[in-house]
Amino acid sequence: PWVYRADQPDPLTAVQPGARLFAAPDLADHRELARYAIVRPDQLDRTRPRHDDHWVRELDAAQVRRYGLLLAAVLQAARGQGRDIRAIACEILSTQPCPIQRVLAEHGLGRFRITQKADLTDPADVYRGENARPEDWIMLGNHDTPPVWHLVDRWQAEGTARAQADYLATRLVPDPAERDAWAARTAADAGALVQARAADLFVGPAGNVLLFFTDLLGMRELYNRPGVISPENWSLRVPVDYARIYRERLGRNQAINLPLALATALRARGLDAVRPDLVQQLDQLASRSAAEAAG
Repeated sequence: PWVYRADQPDPLTAVQPGARLFAAPDLADHRELARYAIVRPDQLDRTRPRHDDHWVRELDAAQVRRYGLLLAAVLQAARGQGRDIRAIACEILSTQPCPIQRVLAEHGLGRFRITQKADLTDPADVYRGENARPEDWIMLGNHDTPPVWHLVDRWQAEGTARAQADYLATRLVPDPAERDAWAARTAADAGALVQARAADLFVGPAGNVLLFFTDLLGMRELYNRPGVISPENWSLRVPVDYARIYRERLGRNQAINLPLALATALRARGLDAVRPDLVQQLDQLASRSAAEAAG
């Protein structure tokens, strides 16, 4: 948790110099937090800001267990009910601070990988699909992010759609000689770019895919604007006639075509040679769904 002083009247001024509750063993401006510290002073990287993922450099096994005490109780309860812990999803609201990473690894749990947040200039960025782990949950966005359809409009307006397509080409187009032309076509077509973004989720290695309803249904409205107080936040709902809306948008290539995404991902992994029958069936289903929607 990120904590800050309650005696500072301005909220922003209070939040910025805050600290992580269990990682403030000797901070001069937060001496009250020392008694809660799990981390030792020598385990901090003071060249980094306190909110940085690597503010805590390392932890020993006992410290990892202390950090994960509550999660361990949840997992024990789940196992007691015969649940598979792989069904437990852990939403990481920031990137991934060291203590969280260590606790999840200790229990074999995955994290959320929101691909729209990926830094395409950083090969090690945690939101890039290729950096996910099999236990992770990967998604285009969630309740706190803009729908991918909203983003594609922005990418095209800002001139960054080509960079998105170039990256996706490395994930989806096996033949390097074909990537440039594919990226040019995809960047120019908002629907194609979204379909490629969706296919990227299924390439792996993440073993769990989550699609937020706004992305699936081709909606551009925002579900929530984090940090903004608004009566519109958390009020968006799946339309009552969602099936009709989905079919209509699918016919215009303005909703995610799941069979197309799956077929594209299988080809990207070279599995069309292993299961040509499956890829052919997905192709037919994708085309039929789009044609029926258009008709």
